[in-house]
Amino acid sequence: MPKKHIPPPARTQAAKSAGPSDLDRLAGWPVILALLLIPFLFYGKYLFGGRMLDGTDWLGAGSYIMREFMATYIRSHGNVALWWPAVLCGQQTVAGFFADMFYPTLLLRLILPVHVVWTWTFVLHHFLAGLGTYLFLKELKVSTIAAGLGGIGYQLAGSLVTLAYAGHDGRLIGSALLPLALFFLHRGMSRSQFRWFVFSGFIVAMQLLSGHIQKVYYTGLVLTAYFVFTLVGTVRRERSKTVALKLCGYFLALFLFAGALSSIQYLPVYGNLPFASRGSERGYAYATSWSMPIIETFDLLTPKFSGGLDAYWSRNPFKLHSEYLGIIPLLFACVAVFRRWKDRYTKFFTFSFLGALVLAWGGYTPLYYIPYYLFPGISKFRGPAMIFFVAAFSLVVLAGLGIDHFLREAREGDSRKTTRTVLAFGAVPLVLLLLFAALKGPMLSLLQSTTSPSQQKLEALAANYPAILGGLFFSLVFTALGVLLVRLFMNRKLKPVVFASGLAAIMVCDIGLSLSLWDESRGYIKGAAPPTEYFAPDEAVAFLKQDTSLHRVLPWQYERSDDGILAYNHIQSVAGQLPNPLQVYMDFLGVGTSVFFRPDYLLSPNAMNLANIKYVISLTLPDDVSGYDQRTQQMIGQIRGYFSDPRFELAFAGQKYSVYRNRSVLPRAYVAAGYEQVKSKEEVLSRLRMPDFDPSRTVLLYANPGLAATAGTTAGTADVTAYDCNAITVKADLAEPGLLVLSESYHPDWKAYDNGKPAPVQQAYHAFRAVALGPGQHEVVFRYESRWYRLGSYLSGAALLFLVATLGGVFIVRRKPRPSGV
Repeated sequence: MPKKHIPPPARTQAAKSAGPSDLDRLAGWPVILALLLIPFLFYGKYLFGGRMLDGTDWLGAGSYIMREFMATYIRSHGNVALWWPAVLCGQQTVAGFFADMFYPTLLLRLILPVHVVWTWTFVLHHFLAGLGTYLFLKELKVSTIAAGLGGIGYQLAGSLVTLAYAGHDGRLIGSALLPLALFFLHRGMSRSQFRWFVFSGFIVAMQLLSGHIQKVYYTGLVLTAYFVFTLVGTVRRERSKTVALKLCGYFLALFLFAGALSSIQYLPVYGNLPFASRGSERGYAYATSWSMPIIETFDLLTPKFSGGLDAYWSRNPFKLHSEYLGIIPLLFACVAVFRRWKDRYTKFFTFSFLGALVLAWGGYTPLYYIPYYLFPGISKFRGPAMIFFVAAFSLVVLAGLGIDHFLREAREGDSRKTTRTVLAFGAVPLVLLLLFAALKGPMLSLLQSTTSPSQQKLEALAANYPAILGGLFFSLVFTALGVLLVRLFMNRKLKPVVFASGLAAIMVCDIGLSLSLWDESRGYIKGAAPPTEYFAPDEAVAFLKQDTSLHRVLPWQYERSDDGILAYNHIQSVAGQLPNPLQVYMDFLGVGTSVFFRPDYLLSPNAMNLANIKYVISLTLPDDVSGYDQRTQQMIGQIRGYFSDPRFELAFAGQKYSVYRNRSVLPRAYVAAGYEQVKSKEEVLSRLRMPDFDPSRTVLLYANPGLAATAGTTAGTADVTAYDCNAITVKADLAEPGLLVLSESYHPDWKAYDNGKPAPVQQAYHAFRAVALGPGQHEVVFRYESRWYRLGSYLSGAALLFLVATLGGVFIVRRKPRPSGV
């Protein structure tokens, strides 16, 4: 009996509404356009200079003025300033990790206002974060819709979008470029083509040049893990040792190329390690400081959980960012894990998420001892929580895989199991909301056990409890909206494009509202007045600007000592902040291995005179102190007593600040006849504290200058005739042999030329410079000459030419006509 023909089952209407062509009907360019435009929703009002994007490090720690100084110097001199004399008695720029000096945004700062470029930096890198994620997911054969939603998920992840208020553009760049590095690596591995490894190396080099090496380190870990993961699959498929060895060589070349291209920045830093404050390991406690408390993992459900900003109650001293990346990516990441587990990429990024999460917890689990002792270099970093961007990216990739799985199931007409998974995990915010609402007492007690027992933290937790409830309610609302779209799509009520647009709208609103990104008073994106207003002279600066002589200022009790207002108004200071100041100067301050300025030792007469401190800014003291508490009265009395010393005179008294003139200040350059040879910095500092020691007569040196020791009489005069960041010229006239002392921070890269001939630069008073001179007239030129910078420039130039040649090769190959019949 012949078999009866059974026609294939008719596709359901749901399957028809989500046919294969529909999944990719949305062309790539609308997705890319959406990824470009979404950041404008949050940063639009700061893009054209009327207002400045605020940031604690950007303004409070001097990041703006560093970039402004360098851009101005390059525009006027045509070369890079290797030294910045405005802060800390002069410090290195390139070798001191001076912002993002060689990152491409420097070119924009040469033609646009610095604060405008800074805002565009955020916009462009949110776009690059989304674009890289989209391209990477497309490489994993994910549909355009799912890849686009993944791109939106990562560009809006809290690990990126909340970095603005902290002023952490370097962290943003490092986080944003991770997907592009993975995209090029994946393409190189799948096609076994060298050029893609070069392009991945270029992205890593850009991360390096952005100045945040810790983010690059974490990126390197991810790239290495992904390379090994992909290599194993390639070896199993190809069964060829030759292919494996070739790919290993390409991967090694990736990092060699990245190192070569960024060597203009990092070779000077490497050469400066023996002289810098951050050149050594500081122990496990330092390495695990600023770990992510385990309880803060609940911030994935609502950013209100740990409070954040002024409402923060958890274990760290404060928190200026959030790990929240929206409820939609979390839901679909669960879909990938529970419905697409057999997929090898699902497994990789699940373990990538878990590994990054454990590393982010840092010292809160003993597991951090493993990377601390096994991973080279990780012990030099602190803040393990910074690796969370890897966890966020992993979740977003899982979300893209989950959305793609749901869409393909819907195409086949059976997405019920996936829908049940979404419903199950969507119920989590509801369950938590009910628990926190019904069991406030036990929940508060539980949370109190996870934080610091200080009264301030406990009060902050109690005050934040209503916000936790509100945050869980928000999460529940956005979950419900997401589930509603899933049900409507499954029931053929929505087309794929409408479904995707709805999810995208929920994701944008979720992040914008949950993180208060449209509310400057409560959110992570805030505004400030433009630089001309923000750095306008206050009463103290207006007075100091009148003195145009070469001198320095000590901002002793001045709340804006680090934000750059002094440097902006061309006033040199002994204070300031830099990422990696010279250790000799920090020793002179008496702060040890800290990188933060404290003025204690500079208050002593000899140290103040040596540092060329002509003025001291202090608070204007009230005549009547009866209204103050006893501690404040005592402090006012101490300050008044300090300035009653005859070496000070009141030069200016304003409503808030007063300026005192130091009568005994030494000039920036002077000549001393005598010297003493000492053996240690402790001996230097001890000798300077002696009231009978006179630094104008006697120089403290570590090495014998080749002069006969004298009783210390005046040997001659000196005058600074030319002062530039890279060179200083001093004319000296000596009646007898002596030492020319220059009150600028010592570093061996500063060379001296006496009447055109090289002259040894001595380390004077541990922190400054001196040159031995004979009788007669001298023109001494101090010039900054770094062999590490020169070598790095050559290597970076060669790597850039290699990159151009690689790009040219790709262009030529694509333009080459194919043989007929192929």
